[in-house]
Amino acid sequence: MNILLKSLAVFLLTTSVYSQVTNIPNISVIGNFLGSSSDESKTFEVKEIEFSFQHYLYPGINANVFTALHKEESGERVFELEEAYVDFTNLTEVFFGNNDERFQIGSTVGKKFLNVGKINALHPEQWNFVDRSTPTQYMLGGEENLSAEGAQASYLLPLPFFSQIEAGYWTANADTHEGEEHSSVEYTNRLFTARLWNGFELSETDEIEISISNLVGNATATSTDDKQDLLVYNINYLKELNNDKLTVTGEVYSAEYGEDGEARETQDGFFLSGHYSFNNQYEAGIRYGFLGKHGDEGDNTRQYSYLVTKRLTETSKFRIQVNTGDNIEDTVLAQFIFGMGPHSHVLQ
Repeated sequence: MNILLKSLAVFLLTTSVYSQVTNIPNISVIGNFLGSSSDESKTFEVKEIEFSFQHYLYPGINANVFTALHKEESGERVFELEEAYVDFTNLTEVFFGNNDERFQIGSTVGKKFLNVGKINALHPEQWNFVDRSTPTQYMLGGEENLSAEGAQASYLLPLPFFSQIEAGYWTANADTHEGEEHSSVEYTNRLFTARLWNGFELSETDEIEISISNLVGNATATSTDDKQDLLVYNINYLKELNNDKLTVTGEVYSAEYGEDGEARETQDGFFLSGHYSFNNQYEAGIRYGFLGKHGDEGDNTRQYSYLVTKRLTETSKFRIQVNTGDNIEDTVLAQFIFGMGPHSHVLQ
């Protein structure tokens, strides 16, 4: 046994050294196969194949590139850059040689899923459900996460619990809503984001996260009516019991924006979900989403989602989800999702 362990350690060390010498990044592949059945249509497709390239350029400087081959509603396959950004753990140390822990400012530069709430920054393989809730989709980018290009700074506040403040300045992607007229709030031109993110360890098995986020679209406009303003309140509770795990997540949205040159009006929405892992093989979830009217226009939308998951391996799972409710189409979703490479750990 000792010989086996020593051999394994030598192999891992050799692989690590080789990877550093040859400057090879960590490469991963995530596959997302999705079937959908409703009164309107029945489909099965390779929804997305995601490729990730991640590498430490220097201690404290990490580069991340996520690309995806996905299928449009038209049936066309499109190769797209989802994210490409560099994380600086301590920007002040990199540029000024200051390693004082009291003045560590982190930074992210590039194209990024915006840190607005908790759900928008997560890739599909990290979601607890097959899709994002109806209010999340409407407030943040539609079926695809809301992303933009720019930079963000973060600072860990000197408090006895985890508390981080973030602020970012971005350029909206011109093609984010192409072909999706009125399918979601459209944030234009320059974007400003801010988030206060807090984490509390209640016990060895219980922890809670609370965040408040603000997104301002067309932030440089002189008229308030030309801006889009979104507030997001998120709470996430995690409880672990042996091999079981319970996650309760809630997110509240309050948006002010105008359409077609009209004055801004308010629209609210929220979702609340519970997700339970019974063991290493089975999971179940339930989610309720509500999207209110935009001012006096439209109708309230209510969505109920029910999920059952069977884990096939540590990095692959099969899911069945039912969506129903008011003013939405009843739909059954069947998903097989798998991962290869270091990034597939998010499926575990």
